[in-house]
Amino acid sequence: MDSIVFTKFVTPASGASRLVIALDHLGAWIDAELGSLEDLLDISGHEEAIDDIMTLHRLHLDDGATPGDVERLLESAQAPLVRLLTRVQKIPLDAPRLGSVLSDYDAWVRRSEARLEDILATLHRALTA
Repeated sequence: MDSIVFTKFVTPASGASRLVIALDHLGAWIDAELGSLEDLLDISGHEEAIDDIMTLHRLHLDDGATPGDVERLLESAQAPLVRLLTRVQKIPLDAPRLGSVLSDYDAWVRRSEARLEDILATLHRALTA
């Protein structure tokens, strides 16, 4: 069962821009979920996704980054995230399980897909607002 983790982040009402909030969400997603997604893609035969995963791992902002820098980083994250989502959507839910792979494989696939859709929607809203 997933546990609920309360994360404190700055809201627009308290001064953060939509880009900073999206950046915070992207960073939290990368820290919390990219490793699990990589494992899922490996066991489901999508090893070629490593390029997109490495692209996301390499995202970086220097100290003193401007809002334009943040916007460019968020824009550069979109294409690899879309490709990862497309790969996850191609994973059959009734795929044969390998060895001792988790019994909740289908839930893992669905959760990964939902989280990718969520982070992409967050980036889209921030970049189009």
